[in-house]
Amino acid sequence: MMENKHILYPGNTIGIIGLGSGTRQLAQAAQNAGFRVAAYIHSEAERDLAKFVDYTVIGAWNDRDKLKEFGQSCDAVVYESASVQSAVIEYLSQFTFIPQGKEILEITQDRLLERAFFDQINVNIAPYVTVIQLDDVYQSIDSIGYPAVLNPIQKGLGERSMVIERQSDIVKAADYLDTGTYVLESWISRSREFSLMVAKTDDTIKVFPLIENQYRDGRVLEAQAPAVLPNDVQEEIGRIGQAVAKNLNYRGVFEVGFYLTDTNTLYVKGITPALVRQGDVLTAVCTIDQYAVLLRAVAGLPLPDIKVLQPAITMAINQEQIDEIKTQWLLKENWQFNFYTPTLQKKVHSYGFVTAIGDTLDKLQLQIDNTDVWSESPAQTETTED
Repeated sequence: MMENKHILYPGNTIGIIGLGSGTRQLAQAAQNAGFRVAAYIHSEAERDLAKFVDYTVIGAWNDRDKLKEFGQSCDAVVYESASVQSAVIEYLSQFTFIPQGKEILEITQDRLLERAFFDQINVNIAPYVTVIQLDDVYQSIDSIGYPAVLNPIQKGLGERSMVIERQSDIVKAADYLDTGTYVLESWISRSREFSLMVAKTDDTIKVFPLIENQYRDGRVLEAQAPAVLPNDVQEEIGRIGQAVAKNLNYRGVFEVGFYLTDTNTLYVKGITPALVRQGDVLTAVCTIDQYAVLLRAVAGLPLPDIKVLQPAITMAINQEQIDEIKTQWLLKENWQFNFYTPTLQKKVHSYGFVTAIGDTLDKLQLQIDNTDVWSESPAQTETTED
């Protein structure tokens, strides 16, 4: 395995595994920087992303021969998705350089490890307990309180979670606990939610302007930056982002999620060890976007200062809004439009997004609201996903 000081140069090949909504932008940024780009494709939904890269390997997550072929064809591999299993990254590391490493995946894919990490760095998270059997839920619910969320320890596709709103709901948890150990956590009402994108190299940490998110049906509907908050809250969020970065063996860009209660109590929601869709708003806001910073970090290049150019808001587009979006296409000179490929639209449950750019967030929000494209009132909180 190559040492951690490995430097990438133009002409080297960067592999991308765990493809998603940002693959096209990441591949284009890498090619613009002179890198060749390879992609590991493991599902039909990813196949039309092949046209944006120079080389592809098609195989399952457990296909060791294909993973080896992919690793040996790359000078370094980055994961774009938080769902790539740490075991896959560990295996790949035998054949290529993995700047991001596996530690952050091991921590964030295990809810108990993630919460233990937060406890270690002394940040505020929702109260939680580990439960193995139904009696554990009955004994713990008074200290956790209602409503509570029951989540499996291991994050991943197909996981089963439930909300316990009253004592009569607890008996329903038996079906869940039969499948393994769970985390029982307080569900704390959220008035506002935020994402802090953090970039880290071996010796440097940089943070992007804070993003405020609004959700609908458990998915990000709107992201705006730079978020407006009291200075003390902003400073605490920045402190936590720095603390998380300092305690992780990682090179790249990751997200720390936060939420505020009605009483302005700040909680840490979790870490996403990869790029996130709401980070796309930063492309218009900042002097450099999350894709270029990720590439600089994994290539071993110095990270630039990240400065704010202007406020911006991104809004997710669904298929039912396309006719209205076509109208705005002709009318809005300050909107930028980004559409996903057809199979990617199905994978990420979104048609794309628009980015509105202007002088103030208030003016931009009024402009967006006046179109009535997103007229349904967006839920301010997510579902039980974390």
